[in-house]
Amino acid sequence: MNEEELVDIPLLLGQNIRKFRKMAGLTQSQLSEKLEITQKHLSVIETGAQFASASLISRLCKELDVTPGMLFGGDIGSRHLAILQSMIHNLMNSKIENLYQRLHAEIQELSLNKNTPCPK
Repeated sequence: MNEEELVDIPLLLGQNIRKFRKMAGLTQSQLSEKLEITQKHLSVIETGAQFASASLISRLCKELDVTPGMLFGGDIGSRHLAILQSMIHNLMNSKIENLYQRLHAEIQELSLNKNTPCPK
């Protein structure tokens, strides 16, 4: 592996911490309070400027409900997969409902123009 192929592990870890923190709906301030560290410390870890200790990685895993492998770029895990699937399902239902309402409005308008009742 040459230097160009090396992965910036601190940056990867930081990006994943940020991703899972946001998925958990937490701000840096909220997570840092749970971890009993300063927000600045969490910020420099999320930017990859500093690497987290093994102890902090363990606490992060607990607070974010992830595995160490997930923080280092492994599988997203079944819990987070379920969250993503739920988000996609809700989005699709919302789009279908929106389309239904638009079509229903079009049918009503056409029915009014022809003086016929609109089917429900």
